[in-house]
Amino acid sequence: MNLRVVLFVISLFSLHHCVRSTGQNRGTTLLLPRGITTTRIQRKSTTNVHTNLALEKLRGGAAAATETDPVAAFLNAVDLFGTGVFAFSGAVTAGKKGMDLLGMTYIAVIAAVGGGTVRDILLDSGTVFWLRLPIYFNICALTTLFTYLLWPTLESRLGWKDSAAPVCTADAFGLAAFAVIGTQKAVDLGLDPIVWPVVGLVTCTFGGITRDVICLQNPRVMYPYRTLYATAPLLGSVVYTLLLQKRFGLDTQLAATVSFMVTFTFRLLSFNRSWRLPHWKPAKDLTLGDTIMNTMTLEEDEDQQQYTSSAETQFEQRSEIRIKKM
Repeated sequence: MNLRVVLFVISLFSLHHCVRSTGQNRGTTLLLPRGITTTRIQRKSTTNVHTNLALEKLRGGAAAATETDPVAAFLNAVDLFGTGVFAFSGAVTAGKKGMDLLGMTYIAVIAAVGGGTVRDILLDSGTVFWLRLPIYFNICALTTLFTYLLWPTLESRLGWKDSAAPVCTADAFGLAAFAVIGTQKAVDLGLDPIVWPVVGLVTCTFGGITRDVICLQNPRVMYPYRTLYATAPLLGSVVYTLLLQKRFGLDTQLAATVSFMVTFTFRLLSFNRSWRLPHWKPAKDLTLGDTIMNTMTLEEDEDQQQYTSSAETQFEQRSEIRIKKM
């Protein structure tokens, strides 16, 4: 039996198990926002009593969010959706670099949950969220399998692109949820408000930075090519921080909604615009995928280029063979 068929069957069974376990645990596992535990941590008195009650719901504690807390339920749904989108970006990047299925899975997991992992380690907040809530790893593994099996055909036959508007829109959804939930983590731990946006930005971007470094390309959030990316979650986290201060008196649900919309809208607006943060003009125009920190010898560099070219050729040949068989 063809290996791809076996993998496809396994992925379907895994998806069925994942959906089934998700339904059985709804109200506990899924209603815990990314990296937020059920243990209440004393926080600084920066908001009023009404905000604290709403915060308790958003954290998915004893008063876990259900139909009475649509904001928290929406954030959880988008959080899981965004995990899949980020895992897809990691899997595609790894596949185009010539990595095998295991390598694609590694990069997909890093891209999807790397930011939250770095955040939890820096904050010393216990076991990282995706080890406590395996639904995140399940999503990453399944997304990688389906990407490995289906994406070459979708890209070559239907002309789909991983940088197309629908993919970027889905990415913006996940980015907005990560910004709110990551910033909320800093609020729960009682950190100084000046670092709340930093925690939100780390949650959103460090997975992608790690993905790009491992794949030997310039981290997109640090270079002024294509479109603004990290600026959107940073702006959303700053807005969330400001709205939670006493002078505004907004509860957490309303602040989370405004912050989500600011992040999502700004990311969409910047997608097809040449907005850039101030930067020095480089010696040459930067392009996505440029190799970083090239310390290889000339022979090693030539071998790497030959291997990359060979991997791209094999990828195209497999896509053509698959199309002919269909």
